[in-house]
Amino acid sequence: MLEFLEIAKTDFWETFGGAWIFPVLIISIVWILAGEKGWGRKILLGILPLAFLFLYWCPISGMLFIKLLGDEVYWRILWLIPLAIVIPYAGCILLKKLDGIKKWTVFMVLLLVLAVCGKPVLSTEWFEPSVNAYKIPQYVIEVCDLLPSNIHAMVSNRLMPYIRQCDPTITLEYGRNALNYNGITETDSKEQLLYLEAQKSEVDLSVLLPLAREADIAFLVFSNNRTYIGNWEDYGYREYGTTDEFCIFVDVNYEGTQEEA
Repeated sequence: MLEFLEIAKTDFWETFGGAWIFPVLIISIVWILAGEKGWGRKILLGILPLAFLFLYWCPISGMLFIKLLGDEVYWRILWLIPLAIVIPYAGCILLKKLDGIKKWTVFMVLLLVLAVCGKPVLSTEWFEPSVNAYKIPQYVIEVCDLLPSNIHAMVSNRLMPYIRQCDPTITLEYGRNALNYNGITETDSKEQLLYLEAQKSEVDLSVLLPLAREADIAFLVFSNNRTYIGNWEDYGYREYGTTDEFCIFVDVNYEGTQEEA
């Protein structure tokens, strides 16, 4: 029970925290219940949102949803509350009761309330100024500038979403499929063993590199803060290049290495 309430509280504040939109929602629901004459709209825009809030906070229904959906996505229950409809509709009910200058004055006040109570979409929490033509993190560009085209690579999770935006000829060993391996601790799958070993802060090269070669991975890109058990050269790989945040290793049998040498 306490675990559920902690999850519900955390998800609720991450959804509505930093803004006053939730009190506005409650006021709007009350106004719709009081002012709407049609029972269809009263149920849809007044009673139903309250029902979703009750189901969200009720331990019985909440623990059932968590079991079905998982605690990491429980907050999506709050998406079922149609905020973008309920709040404007309540404002429309209020404006219908007014006319002339009063209507326009209240309309402007409502717009001001929404602006003050909401949270800026283009906030630094979610957006940052672009520093390159690709509009992706600069550390990705720096890595891609060093990597050749038409290669098969295994890269840090931080790079996975962006590498192919820079160069679509580069194929990745995991890409989005890596998410399927999160949470796995024991496995006999060579693909999963390769991924799990690569996630360790201290990587055992005797485990990683034979699996990488078997998967025809020519390039491996890791964060500079990683440490390794063993020497790359002993397993047929060498350092290819570095950036401020990443180190690139290459299979010595990769045909491009002979040309560079």
